[in-house]
Amino acid sequence: MYNSIQIKPVANADAPELIDLEKPEQGLEIHIGSNVFRNTNGVLKLQGKEQLVLETQLDPLMLLLTMDLYNDQGVRIGHIRRNALSAHSTDRFTINVKISRDPVPDIPPSVTVAERTTGHTVFEACLIQKRKIRITVGHFHTHKGDLVAVSPHYCRIGTGLTLFGHVAESRGSVAAIG
Repeated sequence: MYNSIQIKPVANADAPELIDLEKPEQGLEIHIGSNVFRNTNGVLKLQGKEQLVLETQLDPLMLLLTMDLYNDQGVRIGHIRRNALSAHSTDRFTINVKISRDPVPDIPPSVTVAERTTGHTVFEACLIQKRKIRITVGHFHTHKGDLVAVSPHYCRIGTGLTLFGHVAESRGSVAAIG
């Protein structure tokens, strides 16, 4: 079971020092445009389906992406598993991963997915702090074929849903949109 309080032992148990309590690490905070999903497990659920997962790795510091890619008809055309394209995806997409070996990087770790033929960015995310991830660009489709557009200001799914300045507490669960 998950232990919510962990005690860090002190050198001398009889000393009048305070005992340090270590808080468990909180979930990931995901910024999508101007929207913030706090305390998530890194999973983004779009229109009822878990479509992408963002994870962090500490040594070296990097962002890991797992994602299903669909066309405008809702047919799966690509798959990325922890920054590796599946065999049938390599002809259509490229992935660029920036890592950092510095504890405080000058350039944040990021993952960028682009279409091979056009060079257009399909998805881009970067690690802005240890537990905060910003999705900076999005131009991909959901499993229903609706276009997901992410800009610095909004997140739009199809023509029916646009989120702007939305803040949600996920309580360790998925970030759900739509």
